[in-house]
Amino acid sequence: MTYRTIVFAYDGSAEGQAALAEGIELARLVGARCHLLAVMAVPREAKYAQVVVPEDCLDEDCARTHRILQEGIERFKDAGLEVDGVIRVGEAAPVIGEYAAEVEADLVVVGHRRRGPLDRWWHGSVGHSLLDSLPCSLLVAMPRSEEANG
Repeated sequence: MTYRTIVFAYDGSAEGQAALAEGIELARLVGARCHLLAVMAVPREAKYAQVVVPEDCLDEDCARTHRILQEGIERFKDAGLEVDGVIRVGEAAPVIGEYAAEVEADLVVVGHRRRGPLDRWWHGSVGHSLLDSLPCSLLVAMPRSEEANG
């Protein structure tokens, strides 16, 4: 399989940064087109109730997501790669799947956050949710033991 187009789902976390580093190296090796996706989650208040979320809350979330996206773009530039960066709003797994289909991705790269079974059941897993919905391959980058412990 040749990876011509790679989508990087990036949240700025330590796990996301490790996945970005691993994916950038792969993209460089195969000469892939790169797309960096930052997903701005729907605020919890708006998901579960008929509540108007204050505008300053949305502005803070938007500014934080924009900073995360810019940080990721800089990592690509530092590696000598071009990347298209985009912010989308919604639940991470469906948004990632839709964007991967839109850009006709061959691969999606995500990081893995180690959690216990109860926490994973309660909060869900983006990687697990993507397995059944992606139109392409999925690389779940695992943190190295020193990264996970340190």
